[in-house]
Amino acid sequence: MATRRESGGSSRVGTGPALSVPQTQFPAINSPQRLGSSTPSLQSTSRSKVELKPGRSLMDWIRLGKSGQDLTGVGGTLTNVTKEELSKHNKEDDVWMCIKGKVFNVTSYLEYHPGGVQELMRGAGNDATQLFNEVHKWVNYESMLEKCFVGKLEVTTSRQASARSLIGVKAPPPFVESSPLHQENKMDYIDGKTENDNNYKQEANKQIPKHDWFQSDSTVTIVIYTKCKTMSEDRVMVVKTNSEIYITIFIEESVLDLQWDLEEDVGVEHQVRVGNSGKVEIVFIKETQGKQWSCLGMPLFHHNTFKKTSERDVQYFSCTLKSRESITHDSYLLCFELPIATRMPVPMGYHVYLKVSVEEMDLIRPYTVVLPSLVTNQIAQEILNGRIFYLIIKLYPEGALTSVINKLQIGDQVLISNPEGNFNQNKYISCQRLLLVSAGTGFTPMVRLLHHALHFSHENRQIHMLFFNKTQQDILWREQLEKLQEDNRFHCTHILSAAEDDWDGPTGRIRSDILESFAPKPSSDAQTLICICGPTPFTMTAVQLFEEFGYKQDEIHAFLG
Repeated sequence: MATRRESGGSSRVGTGPALSVPQTQFPAINSPQRLGSSTPSLQSTSRSKVELKPGRSLMDWIRLGKSGQDLTGVGGTLTNVTKEELSKHNKEDDVWMCIKGKVFNVTSYLEYHPGGVQELMRGAGNDATQLFNEVHKWVNYESMLEKCFVGKLEVTTSRQASARSLIGVKAPPPFVESSPLHQENKMDYIDGKTENDNNYKQEANKQIPKHDWFQSDSTVTIVIYTKCKTMSEDRVMVVKTNSEIYITIFIEESVLDLQWDLEEDVGVEHQVRVGNSGKVEIVFIKETQGKQWSCLGMPLFHHNTFKKTSERDVQYFSCTLKSRESITHDSYLLCFELPIATRMPVPMGYHVYLKVSVEEMDLIRPYTVVLPSLVTNQIAQEILNGRIFYLIIKLYPEGALTSVINKLQIGDQVLISNPEGNFNQNKYISCQRLLLVSAGTGFTPMVRLLHHALHFSHENRQIHMLFFNKTQQDILWREQLEKLQEDNRFHCTHILSAAEDDWDGPTGRIRSDILESFAPKPSSDAQTLICICGPTPFTMTAVQLFEEFGYKQDEIHAFLG
């Protein structure tokens, strides 16, 4: 059964041709009322794009940076900047800000910023590192603002002490491409305490899951006691380079990193086992059989760290394009293969970052990992083992990043990051009703949720999807979605904002009368989870409407990039 949706390429939220509601929305999309206490979790993680002036595109900014014009305002001479000096530059005609220890003059960049001038002014004259991590973490600010670099913020003696505490710890892994500031300005925080605080390690140790190891004549087994009863193999990442082992485990909304330079080498292959209590065992085969090790090895730089997934440093791997398949007139399914000896399953609802270089500037975008098909109940072993993964990417002819992706040939390599996300699988597993609301490529986080719900979940769960698009040709995997509706647990409603003459389904954009017509009513008898993804204004409006419709905050998960 065909139905209708909102344009994935548009950030507008309004009225469609078939249903009539007032054009003006109150509260406004980004007003304090709309972003207030009713949706606190969305305030720090979302932002709306604004319409930029002509000549203020990303490519225009790249060209300005290569023009030779001084964008630093200080003649290009690097200098150390005090906090007092930084605070003086807080007006729209003179804006400096600090990100991770580096000070940039962003005055020239204001009109090029997709989030608008006022969004950038929030960090004017201040250390904007926290703000950047909350809203723009995936952006490569060093490349984007390279020509605006004024100098480094003067550091404190506590940071110098922190650096001295790292003496004797091995340097970061060579397989990871990360920001040069990644080590230089590293400072971890737990409840406001730094590594120099006497109680820091004690408080950190209370949070870090325990681990151990044992050996036989032929194997070495590393054991991690996560105590997470929903732990699964797709939340365990393993990378081997030479004799070094890097283990990453996603535990609910946090991530544990364990890293060693092993005493002896092990083979490339390994086995991951997960017990009901959340115990994870990773078994490696010794290169030298029969030899007993005296210890597991030497801890590396980030060994035994446990933090929120959103606070973890982004790391990149050189991945190879394995296949490319057309889905719609402008969207493709791309399959990438990870480097040898890398196991990177991506947890459901999580995303990766794809990085390309355009005219010597690094551009980065987040993409949710999907499956190659919705209708099959089989998942290839290569996917389960984290050796390959799939992305659906919409190509924009004038897009700076997607124009490069469009030119990739089979066998070409591109940098793709480790997984990141905050989707709560506990709520997903326990829900009896699942409502998926998406616009355009906001469909991608729904792929694995829908596939798992229909092929691997309990029989009684009811699944409904509201899928907003511009036209029929924009609907991703339309035939597969229609095939899935043969299962009476699933119903999909398509809503089009610019429907063709032959369309007989609903039209318009996200608004209350559409939800009243097609979304299930709130129920106290059935646990419900609503997942929403699309352009930021679409997502924010959907959250607001569902709350007005009677759903609770903890029943709603918004995927925001």
